[in-house]
Amino acid sequence: MVQYIARRLLLAVPLLFGLSILAFAYVRVIPGDPVTAMLGVNSDPELVARLRDQLGLNEPWYQQYTSWLGNVVTGDFGLSYRSRMPVSDILIDRIPATLELALGGLLVGLLIAIPAGLYAGFRRGSRADNVITGATLVGLATPGFWLGTLLMLLLALQLGWLPSQGYVPFDVDPAQNLRLLVLPALTLGLAIAPYLARLTRTAVVETGGEPSVAYARAQGLPERTVARTVVLRISIPSLIVAVALTVGFLLAGSIIVEELFNWPGMGRLVASGVSERDYPMIQALMLIYGVIFIVVNVIAEVLQGLMDPRVRLT
Repeated sequence: MVQYIARRLLLAVPLLFGLSILAFAYVRVIPGDPVTAMLGVNSDPELVARLRDQLGLNEPWYQQYTSWLGNVVTGDFGLSYRSRMPVSDILIDRIPATLELALGGLLVGLLIAIPAGLYAGFRRGSRADNVITGATLVGLATPGFWLGTLLMLLLALQLGWLPSQGYVPFDVDPAQNLRLLVLPALTLGLAIAPYLARLTRTAVVETGGEPSVAYARAQGLPERTVARTVVLRISIPSLIVAVALTVGFLLAGSIIVEELFNWPGMGRLVASGVSERDYPMIQALMLIYGVIFIVVNVIAEVLQGLMDPRVRLT
């Protein structure tokens, strides 16, 4: 098992290195110039040249990359072009709000998707399976911003059950924090639930063909007992991977949800950083989002290996 964990950790190293290259290259291929975004299109050329030199943008790209990567290793993401504040300090203030939203959205998604996926998988081909499968297709085709707007109009503006926008830290007012969290977490959870439900259904259907399931049925066990004690137990490793795969949807969906509900997390920094060509901020956000995705999937693979020894052989 130790060797299996070591292999997974070693495989993550080139992924992290490639991620750093991707983050560095992305900001330099998107249209627009950061200096022009800061000073305006009609700025003095001499002032533009001086600022580019101060920001190190006149250096060769490989020098910029090695300098940036060396600082990142020490936890220094540089200064934001917009605020001239350390990017790491800005992110420290925003990460808790994003984690709170992501965990809330994941909880909502799990409460909806896991029961629906299990029910559809256990009753493959039934009317209930067709209804749930159709609902997941509709859910996958529904834009997150449209869903969030609809929930805001219905639950906040029409019925007045919940506040529409804003954020209050949990340590300041726990009750108001949870009230403000409901709408964005519900939007994010409903957005990932169709994807997670389909993965859950697929895991259950595939598990139904395992030899141990056929053996349990041959012993004359009731179908409900087979589903609960055999199929569900064998499906758990696949369900863990399914949950890990939804992290990408959570991270991408949080950008839209945070903008819509005025939630002060990292997602709002993505939108402002891209529009203002804030290179240090965009690079740091891409790196952090990528690291979160890689770490979660490594943990999922390790847990899967602990529960299913066959996985360790791969």
